[in-house]
Amino acid sequence: MKNCLVLLTKVFPFDKGEEFIEGEIKMLSEAFEKVIVIATSVADDAIQTRSIPSNFEVHKIKASKIKHSLPISAVKLFPFYNYNGCVDKEERNAISGSIKKKAYLTYFTAKANSVLKEVLEIIKKYNMDEYSGITLYSYWLYDIAFVAIKLKELYGKKITRVVSRTHRYDLYANENSMNYIPLRYYFLRNLDAVYPCSDDGSNYLKELYPDCSDKIKTAYLGTKDYGTSQGSKDLTYRIVSCCHVSPVKRIDLLAKSLATLKDSGLNLKWTHFGAGDGLDQIKEYARENLDFMETNFPGSVKNSELMEYYKNESVDLFINTSSSEGLPVSIMEACSFSIPTIATNVGGTAEIVKEGETGLLLDKDFDPEELGNKIKYMAEISEEEKQKFRDRCRLLWTENFCADSNFRKFAHGIRAVQ
Repeated sequence: MKNCLVLLTKVFPFDKGEEFIEGEIKMLSEAFEKVIVIATSVADDAIQTRSIPSNFEVHKIKASKIKHSLPISAVKLFPFYNYNGCVDKEERNAISGSIKKKAYLTYFTAKANSVLKEVLEIIKKYNMDEYSGITLYSYWLYDIAFVAIKLKELYGKKITRVVSRTHRYDLYANENSMNYIPLRYYFLRNLDAVYPCSDDGSNYLKELYPDCSDKIKTAYLGTKDYGTSQGSKDLTYRIVSCCHVSPVKRIDLLAKSLATLKDSGLNLKWTHFGAGDGLDQIKEYARENLDFMETNFPGSVKNSELMEYYKNESVDLFINTSSSEGLPVSIMEACSFSIPTIATNVGGTAEIVKEGETGLLLDKDFDPEELGNKIKYMAEISEEEKQKFRDRCRLLWTENFCADSNFRKFAHGIRAVQ
């Protein structure tokens, strides 16, 4: 008898997004005889952009179809009290007195039910009786986690495990304006296991839901091993940042921090990988205020191109200035190449940026002068100390963030027990 995995994603393996899953699919392929991937929110013209193993079957649900079905799904939730058995007293207390929270809950549940309907049509195509164990795996602790739970309710004992990863926006309710994410109680009580991507995330959930602590287990993501790199051998100190340019990433603060180093005497080069609506403003700021140093903005590049850059070019320091994170894969990638990092102490970042060992930490609400001083410190330490930072980065990555070991352990850990 075979073991089957149903993996619920948002867009993977279509178009861009959820790139982190790419490192995981090989291990899932090894752990399960059959893997059914359902991308639940893709564009109408989405094309498959990632290759998959031969024992995978891929399906997609158009986001436009879900959108059109939302009004009907919402009406079915009337009188908006227990939401078809998903909302209990604790949830009602959480939304009490807030019209916005109740509207959010209604939208969330209606959308989840719409996705569930489409997923059921796909699952019906398979004979689930041929599998001795079936695991439902939601990549996000969000609407697709609801779908996974409902599938278990409908299929009963045929489904042997229901699990979910959780990352940032789907984890930290205190990072959104309402301090609320719907159906947390329902999810934590009905999932067999929840896997935050950091200890910080695990501790956050355990504090909120102590009765479910035994279900909450940290499962680090990881990156592939492309080898190590070396720092600069000339007088130029080379800095890299990599992210989509958006308000939460605060690349403007990095640019302003670099501007404080105008009279430092340092020979600097800053390369930023990533595009976004704010990139033109960053370029303009660099032209006007960073003319004393070299700047480079390659825009959005393929991950393979970024890895080649790290492998072949000297990089001395990676910088992350986000106001909110889970545990950044971009820092894992830099760490794998022995590149130390300066980053804001948010989410699980401190689990990879060890103060004074693999880099330096910033307060979430740092000022540019503070970051400028830390860059100067890292640039001016001895070559021996710089190499020690690099060696510690590589060691930490090997022990905690190597994709092969992390994803293999995770894949076999979620496999249904026969």
